Amino acid sequence: MSKLFLIDPKRGIEKTYHEFFKDIENIRFINKVIKASTPYEVFLMLVRSLIEGIVVDLLDSDLSESEIQRLGIDEDMSAQISLKSVSVPDSETFFELIKAGAKSWKIGLYTSGTTGRPKKVYHTFASLTRNVKTGDKYADNVWAFAYNPTHVAGVQVFFQALMNENPMIYVFDMEKSEIPNAFYNYGITNISATPTFYRTVLALFDKPVLSVTRVTLGGEKYDPNLENEIKRVFPNAKITNIYASTEAGTLLTANQEYFDIPEDRKNFFKIAEDGELLVHVDYLGESTELVLDGEWYHTGDIVELTEEGKIKFIGRKNEMINVGGYKVNPNEVEEEIKKLDFVLDAYVYGKRNQVTGNILVAEVVLKSNVENLQDVETAIYRHLQNNLQSWKIPRIIKFVDEVKLTRTGKKVRR
Repeated sequence: MSKLFLIDPKRGIEKTYHEFFKDIENIRFINKVIKASTPYEVFLMLVRSLIEGIVVDLLDSDLSESEIQRLGIDEDMSAQISLKSVSVPDSETFFELIKAGAKSWKIGLYTSGTTGRPKKVYHTFASLTRNVKTGDKYADNVWAFAYNPTHVAGVQVFFQALMNENPMIYVFDMEKSEIPNAFYNYGITNISATPTFYRTVLALFDKPVLSVTRVTLGGEKYDPNLENEIKRVFPNAKITNIYASTEAGTLLTANQEYFDIPEDRKNFFKIAEDGELLVHVDYLGESTELVLDGEWYHTGDIVELTEEGKIKFIGRKNEMINVGGYKVNPNEVEEEIKKLDFVLDAYVYGKRNQVTGNILVAEVVLKSNVENLQDVETAIYRHLQNNLQSWKIPRIIKFVDEVKLTRTGKKVRR
């Protein structure tokens, strides 16, 4: 019996690896710019291009024509590449084909555009699988696929599952209320997602999921307020925090928010005087859109260096909000608001003000319906006044059903 490859409950798609191999054989043409309509098609075209060893770009399926123009894509979206016929009778042949095609294959991925115009970066199979682990230890993993499959985090999770022939349960765009049943029904063992994803769905679980042994967070700043809730839902899981980017792929891992830089990688990182983390060009994908400072790339991430030589990520350089001459890190304010038991999520941004330059606005998502929002607002202000300096306290608090996210599931920084 063939192993399960993918279950996509929302679209009613269920495929085994045998069916996946047969579908690969049936592909005769591929677009230079891949813009597939379903996650399964994304995986199919991605692997077929890899086997062929050609260079392709990967786009979100819901990008409009105007958005594509803003990305600077001027190629004919309908242009197709004719492919050689290929036979994939079994797993052994499949992995041999991948190994051969990987030598010349590249894929163009776009940054999330969280704080500006997305940039295209080309990655090789080697750079995308830098941290992929294979072997008997990983053979029985079942992955909850909780990232957008057209972005670097999703592609990396895909390869981790693919190279071990693991099943994937696609939960990224499922109705949130249905996600717990996916975990209960399919024996999921691994999940990698943004902190925002976890905050959104964990409150919906009414009982622990004992099958999950590995929980990974990435794509956003680590949220220490999540730890207890993750342990409540996934009591048997080891929690790993990942630092990665589209420009470089996965770079560092940590158990919580303090990252050790391994000895063999120390020469690839340095910290600028203003606290910004720089990464050596050897760790980057290929792009004409990345601006380098000699051999170094400015990540835009502000970090602190501890006495033990570990680094802690503070926030994005361009996220800092100027309030009356003070630089405010919105992540710090959000984390403080989320310490309150009745808060599910918070999003802090700056609103232009003639006197102070900006005032802070907080959008707050509550865990349940509250009759008296005035009492809740008062409780939030009281908590912030006791724990933050005055210029870090939002002048406006808005209660919302959800915060706005990018296509990759991250908060949209204005």
